[in-house]
Amino acid sequence: MIKKIKSIPTMSIFLFGMLAVLIHAYGEEINQEGWGVPDLKSLVPYSIAIQKADGTEKIVERFYTPDGGHVARISGNGKVFAYAVDRDREPPVDYLLLDPDGFGRFTKKLKPDEAYTIPEWVFR
Repeated sequence: MIKKIKSIPTMSIFLFGMLAVLIHAYGEEINQEGWGVPDLKSLVPYSIAIQKADGTEKIVERFYTPDGGHVARISGNGKVFAYAVDRDREPPVDYLLLDPDGFGRFTKKLKPDEAYTIPEWVFR
């Protein structure tokens, strides 16, 4: 009976560790200082798509990068709120950087399979 009692805490620690790994593997990453955004100054977009989304005009500008990848700058109502970054030009994108509060800091880093909504500040 004592062996079973000792194994319960061990099993609990193991399961908690597995849960933490799963949350990290599938969750967003937060950097309060902000993730560095791609430098697009000397690049010309190869594609520009404009559509209505969630009551705003959403613009997606796609750029090829010198290192063989591509970046999409995503804006709504003229305000840049996200960058989709892909290093190899093959789907899916590597990650999406999101400015959730409109302060110009892209503090959220989302995995390619995570959905996002246009931040509320874009509508103001």
